[in-house]
Amino acid sequence: MTSADIIDNHELSFDPGDPLNGSLYLCRDRGQPRATHCDAIVEKMRANKLWSEEDLKEVPDEHRDAYKQQLKFIERVSYQVDGSTIGIARFDHEKFPSDSTRWEQWKAHLDSEFSRL
Repeated sequence: MTSADIIDNHELSFDPGDPLNGSLYLCRDRGQPRATHCDAIVEKMRANKLWSEEDLKEVPDEHRDAYKQQLKFIERVSYQVDGSTIGIARFDHEKFPSDSTRWEQWKAHLDSEFSRL
């Protein structure tokens, strides 16, 4: 899977308030409502100090091309959540580098809640 595949085919949600979450994204299939699972996942992540109290933001369609040019893909992990697939993706960006320790915390948290695909 490439950066372009992830960015073109998924809604990408991110935490604008915690620099440790820079270039880390929750991913769901395009068209799948956010409220389906992302909001509940973020609330559990907040309870574990893995997401700030700021509202999550999503990459708007008009910024997708810039994201494809500026993000370097590192890893993606997918989970089965009540019949849906939710993923997390780690990228790097010059101004918003991802934190490897936080990424491992994200995976450990979601591994404890859901089954990997």
